[in-house]
Amino acid sequence: MKNHYPLFRPKLRSVTIKSCENLKYLCSSTLAQRLPNLNYISIEDCPRLIQVFNMETNKDDFELQNLCWPKLEILRIVNCQILKYVLPNTLLNVPFLQYLEVLNCPQFSCFIVQAPLIKELVLRDVGNSHRLCDIDVPVLNKDCIVVGNHKEVFQVQGEYSFPSIEKLCLANLLELRIIWNDFAQVVTLGNLTTLKLSDCKKLKYIFSPATAPSLLHLMDLFIKGCDELERIILAKDQVSSSSSNANTGLQPLSFPNLTKVIVTNCGNLKSLFPFGSAPVLSKLESLIVKRNSKLEQVFKLEDELEVAAEEEMKFDKLERLTLEELPSLIHFCPKEYHIVLSALVELKVKDCPKLTTSFFVDAQIFVHCIAKTPQLVEQDAIEETVTDAIFNKNIDWSLLGGGSQLPRIT
Repeated sequence: MKNHYPLFRPKLRSVTIKSCENLKYLCSSTLAQRLPNLNYISIEDCPRLIQVFNMETNKDDFELQNLCWPKLEILRIVNCQILKYVLPNTLLNVPFLQYLEVLNCPQFSCFIVQAPLIKELVLRDVGNSHRLCDIDVPVLNKDCIVVGNHKEVFQVQGEYSFPSIEKLCLANLLELRIIWNDFAQVVTLGNLTTLKLSDCKKLKYIFSPATAPSLLHLMDLFIKGCDELERIILAKDQVSSSSSNANTGLQPLSFPNLTKVIVTNCGNLKSLFPFGSAPVLSKLESLIVKRNSKLEQVFKLEDELEVAAEEEMKFDKLERLTLEELPSLIHFCPKEYHIVLSALVELKVKDCPKLTTSFFVDAQIFVHCIAKTPQLVEQDAIEETVTDAIFNKNIDWSLLGGGSQLPRIT
């Protein structure tokens, strides 16, 4: 319609569109401004959708440069294969947006969102190298999210940015290099519980030392196919000394609620966690590490950290440990430590030819791991205990030690 005023719907709150094969636009951007109570938009399986809000009909784009939906809380766009824009060259101000999902939109071009209360962000298969947005993000004076296949996701302008985010899922973003540009500011992620990263080929690290100490509620960490990922937490010596928070990395790392960690197919990853974080992995239940060809250590001891010989550390909640197809793995734990896995019910160690860490079971059916072959004084009694553990717990124990193998029961 040429005259949009009759379409003014001040009480319209929810828009859901699914499987409309010929839909090209939801509505004009002029009409979009006249929906003040809109709080939910979901568009799914619309293969001919070009733009969500058509700006071609607008003669004056000035008033659209800061389009604001004051009550929008949920925005979903899924399986729109030729979608190019939500709002081209427009900053979307959604102060109460909590859930944002864009999936399988391979022609998608970036747009900027100001959403300080965002709780869940899911981006997968969006954009490509030929349709990246031309955005001069540093000129913005507020924190924002770049939605699309861009080198950064969160553009940080001040302290305590995005404190409400709980779940972050990023997949197949081939141009992504960093998630948070947080060297000049402190990004506090105190509510983040789930982080899933898949096939972000150019991503080199996830957290800076300044951000990592705030991850007090992180529970699930899944990383897959990030080919250039070198470290989960950037090394302190890689943080520029000119950063105003360069010394923040000296704070002790803490992951008191981390429950599940899965890391697979990351070809450049050499270690998972600095060992300063291990004492506070008190709730870790599952650790699965597979097909990381350059991984040398699971826990890497910081150079300046001094520990007593054979210092004991316990993982009282860890039930499942898998180390598989890790041709460069040397240590599960540093040689100065003796780790006790009192709750372990499944251990799989496969195709780790360089592994020097030994796993053995004591009379209490506790699994121990140390970086040298243990002296088994009562060998027969220990073998009997292992057999009982397999029967009672239905687990697959692999007892490995340096160049020579301890008794192996499968």
